[in-house]
Formats: sequence, structure tokens, C-alpha cells
Amino acid sequence: MNLKLETAMKARYMVLCAAMLFCGTLSAAEPDVAKLTSELKAGGEASYQAADDLADAPAAQAVPALTAALDSTDVELQRRAARSLAQFGKEAKSAVPKLSQLLDSPVPKLRAYAAYALGNIADNKLAALPKLIKLVADQDAMVRRNALEALLDLDVDSEVSLPILVNVLENSDPAMVLPVLNEMAEQGERAIPRLRKALKNERAAYWACLVAEAMGPKAAPLVPDLTEVLSSKDPGTRMHALIALGEIGPAAKPALDAVVKALENDPVPAVKYSAAFALASMEAEKATDALKKAAEGEDAFLTLISYYAVAKLNPNDTMMAQTAATFLVEALKNEDANVRAAAAHCLVNLDTSPELLQPILADALRDADPRVVAKITDAIVKMGPKAMPEVLKGLQDEKLRWISVSIIRRWGEAAPEAVKPLSEQLSTEDEQYQGEVLMTIGAIGDKSAGALEAVKPFLKSDSRGLQLNALYAVGKMGQGALSAKDDIMPLLDSEDSFTKFAAAWALANIAPEDSAAAEKAVPILTLSLSETEQGYTPSEAAKALAMFGDKAKSALPALKKAADAGNESAAAAVETISK
Repeated sequence: MNLKLETAMKARYMVLCAAMLFCGTLSAAEPDVAKLTSELKAGGEASYQAADDLADAPAAQAVPALTAALDSTDVELQRRAARSLAQFGKEAKSAVPKLSQLLDSPVPKLRAYAAYALGNIADNKLAALPKLIKLVADQDAMVRRNALEALLDLDVDSEVSLPILVNVLENSDPAMVLPVLNEMAEQGERAIPRLRKALKNERAAYWACLVAEAMGPKAAPLVPDLTEVLSSKDPGTRMHALIALGEIGPAAKPALDAVVKALENDPVPAVKYSAAFALASMEAEKATDALKKAAEGEDAFLTLISYYAVAKLNPNDTMMAQTAATFLVEALKNEDANVRAAAAHCLVNLDTSPELLQPILADALRDADPRVVAKITDAIVKMGPKAMPEVLKGLQDEKLRWISVSIIRRWGEAAPEAVKPLSEQLSTEDEQYQGEVLMTIGAIGDKSAGALEAVKPFLKSDSRGLQLNALYAVGKMGQGALSAKDDIMPLLDSEDSFTKFAAAWALANIAPEDSAAAEKAVPILTLSLSETEQGYTPSEAAKALAMFGDKAKSALPALKKAADAGNESAAAAVETISK
């Protein structure tokens, strides 16, 4: 055999071996769809794993099987099937009708996962759109968040979606409107395109302005659109467009001429008041002369708010600030809800005695108008824990307790004196309220360990939601909650994957030196590094692994892979564990 022929044969042999190796690897990676479909009907853990594994199978075979699983009476199987269907995107369009039916489920997590899947499938002709929009105001936070994110993912004609959303907001429980608006605002830049469309819709513009207010400076790209809204026929919309411009601050200065025009010419007093507020917040020194002129008019409230604005633009004049505060407190009693809302906004921005303001603001929170409640709540939050005495009194008032808890939660670590009163609130039988209280205790962080004994019973709750809330609260307490370890360890064997993750995360926070806890928690946290359903899970899993230190060395390969994919917390964990 000559050299050239031998070389050619060797080359062909190597190619053949490589091809066989490659094909063998490819075949091994392909799921056995027939087997998984059979296991899907077996029930229990085997069916759950099959639902998860089918997410990696060809859509043509997996989607029908997963869609059929949505009819199961096993809630966990339905949840996992919905989650896997979401991974196929538009290829799972045939599952839309059954996923839409799950939007009516009495089980919150099924409503949430159905919304999540529908958002990923992105069928912009979704017949269940009204149901999905209604879930934006759902009582369950996870449902609200997934429904809102789904709406942002769906490319639905705003002429169709906005009127439905407006109707939902106008007819929702006032206590739910504030968290809904906050959820929208938290979407940040992602919400800007939708808000821009909403601002061009006569009925939706009002609510879009409220969201822009909550976003504050992040809503700066909307300044031109908010400026156009100042010509709206609805006074309330014009007023809130001005307040939104004020919340945006100095970045709203391009709207200066339009705001001054509103101050000088708008026929509705409340709109003029809001214009004066906006000018002060925009730090528009050029508006001082216009404000002084407005203060000389016959409208007493416009006079005081103009003085307020001049005081803000001239911060060294303390007498003017005190005078403005006196009038603003009186304005909270005004018959016009818009006037009351504007007064609350201004009050918090003046450096005046909290003892004077607290009782009046607490009384104003009983207002039935959600717009006023939202503004006064924001005002109290900005006052900080110096308003704590009145907020704690609110926990004893059936009408105020939800709002009081939400204020304390926003104060977070700055509110340790609320721990004991919050612990006492857990004796209620209202599960939704208990959940909010647990999350608030968690928000206070390691200063909330005094609530541990009141929180522990919820680790054994039959309610998955309360159990998760309790794990969050205990985990945030840190090592001061070490005595809860024995209550948490059994949850590492839960059939619910997220409960297992939450338990592992909590143990990392309270018992980072415990080898037995690490041995069981590290594998769970390692798997969670590749979780795609909840965006924050991989990052939190990495942070928890870092807490276990060298006890988490087995997670290093997975952490390095996650770090290469852009998980900054994983990169930090690799460095910590490798030391």
C-alpha cells in the first residue's frame, strides 16, 4: 500500500469514527419521548420529572403530551406541564385554550404559571386576554407579576388591551390598586413603550400617569408624552401628568414652558396646584417669577402651594417652608380629592414637624379614593420611621392594617421596632394578610429575629404560600434564627421544587457552618443555578452557595458555568468558595 492511499484511508477512518461518536452523543442526548409520555401518566414524582424532561423534547411530540397533562387533577403536574410548555414559545400555540382555562383556577400558582406560559407563547390574538388582564389585579403577588409580565411580552393591540385594563383598575378593590401600580412601575424601562401608548389613550392616560409618578426619574423618557397629556380634556389626567413630571424631577425641564402655561391658564384649580408642585420638583429656578405671581391671586390654596414651590426653590427661607406646611395640612381636609392628594405630595417634601403631620395623615388614609390613599401612603413612607407611632396604631385598625404593613415593608431594615407588633398580627386567620406580614418581617432583615417563635409555626403550614413566606422571613433573620433549622430540614425533601430551593436558601442564611445542612442543601442550590422560570433564583442560589463556603465545593463546576453565562453572583461565589 502506498503512502498516499494509506493516509487517505486513515483520514476516512478518523472521519467515520468522529461521525459515529458524534451521532452516538446526539442520540443519547435526545429524550425518549414515548417513555416520558408514558411516565407522564404514571403519577407522582415520576410524572413530575417527565413533565420537566419533555421541555427538551421535540415540540411536535412533547406539546400534545404536556397539553393533555393540563387536564390532570394533580396541581403539581399541571404546574410543571405549564412551565415546560412555556419553553416551546410559539410552537406551543395549540396549548393556549387549556392554558387559558387555568387562568380561572382557584389555585394561585396555577393561575401564575398559566399566565407565565401564555406570555412565552406570545399569541397576540389571545381570546383569554380579558382574563389575563384581570389577573393584573389578583390578590396573589406571584399571579399579578406573571400576568403583568405576560402582557408586556404579548404584542397586543393597545386599542384592545388598554380599555380592558382601565376597566379592571377602575373596578378593583382600592387596597389592591396601589400594589398593582407598583408592580407596573417596577418594570422600569421595559414598561416605557406600553406607557407611551397608554398616554395616547384617553381613558388609559390617567393610570399611565400614576405609573409614571411611581417610577419617578426612571420615567424621564416619557417627558414629551406627558407634556402632550397636559392638553387632555380630563382634569385628573392633566393633574397627574404634572405630578409625574414633578416626580421625574430636573430631567423634566424640557416641559417647563408647558407647565408654566398650566400654572397660568388652566381653568381647574387642582391642575394649577399640581403645576406649582411640578415646577418646584423640577428645580426650575426660571419659574420663580411665575410662582410669585400665582401666589398673589385670590385662590388661597394656589397661594400656599406657590409659596411652597418658591420655598423649595429657595431652601434657606425656613419661615416660608413652615407657612406652606400649615396651609398644606389644612388642605388635606379639602372636599376635592385631587387637592388632598396634591397636599400630601407637598407635605412630605417640606422639613417640618412630624408630630404635626402624623395624626392628620393617618386619618386621611381612611379615604375611600385610592388615588388619595396612594399619595398619602407615599408621603408617610418618605417621612421614614419617624412616623412609626401612627403607622403601628394603624395595625389595630381593620381599614388601615394592610396599608400600615405595606408602609413598614417599604421601610424594611429601618423599622425594627415594628417586629413585635407585626408578630402579634400573625394571629389573624386571614392567610393573605398573614403572608404580607411574613414578607414584611423578612424585609426588616436580621433585626427581625425577635419574631422567630411567631413565624416558626408557618414553616409547617398546609399552605404552600405561607410556608414559602415563612422561609423567606426566617432566612432574612440570618443566624439569629438558627433554632429554626430542625423545622426547615424536612422541607428539603419537599415534592415542590421551589419549596426545596427556598428551604436550602434559608438554611444557608441561618446555618452556614452546619455541615449536615450543607450536605443536603448544596445539591438543591446547585440545580437551582440553571432555573429559568424565576429570574432571581440563579443569583440567590449562587449567593447561598457562597455562604456555605468550602462546604459548597461540589458546586464549583456549575457555578463556573453560570458565571460564564453572565451570573455575577455565581462569579463572586466561585471566588469565595475557591479561597
